[in-house]
Amino acid sequence: MRKKQTQTTELQAVEMPSVKEYLTAVQRDGTELCAKDVYRRTVQWIKEQHCENVISEQMIEEYSMAVARWVHLEQMISKYGYIAKHPTTGAAIPSPYVAMAQGYLKQISAIRAEINQLIKYNRPVTSDFMREVVYGG
Repeated sequence: MRKKQTQTTELQAVEMPSVKEYLTAVQRDGTELCAKDVYRRTVQWIKEQHCENVISEQMIEEYSMAVARWVHLEQMISKYGYIAKHPTTGAAIPSPYVAMAQGYLKQISAIRAEINQLIKYNRPVTSDFMREVVYGG
């Protein structure tokens, strides 16, 4: 009987990629998304958790875009209000920006929970923490 050989690879730290152009796109109303700032702050926080190899670039981009879109919609709600005018009847209706903002907020929560879960299960354990667990420090 032949033994199956297993090959292990050691993870190595890599630099996070630069911010994609679409994260800083100027919107139709002339404003610029804040996704670039969210992306950089999120990458920095992930690095501080020593988990830069755990979270995919795509997940960070999705999170950044969702936050930026939510912020943009909240700005639109502040500018135009919670009530809109129906395009054909002219009657007052709830602003569509509110529903869209709520959708992005759900997306933000889901992605952030996934990021937190990945960090929770992949964060390196420090010797101080191990000492505290073993010796009740």
